[in-house]
Amino acid sequence: MNATQEIISPELQEFMNAKKIPSVAALLVFDNEHLLGMEGFGWRLLKEVLQLRKIQ
Repeated sequence: MNATQEIISPELQEFMNAKKIPSVAALLVFDNEHLLGMEGFGWRLLKEVLQLRKIQ
């Protein structure tokens, strides 16, 4: 497990598990509009994804 995976919130991990997204790197490939259109994904999770993109 890399450092990025260790710092994600339980909510984001739950979303990734529900959507069968295998890694944070795979999650970051999706564009913001697509993520916001997915059921269970909201502004709070988008904020976290944007922070992860800054780290990357």
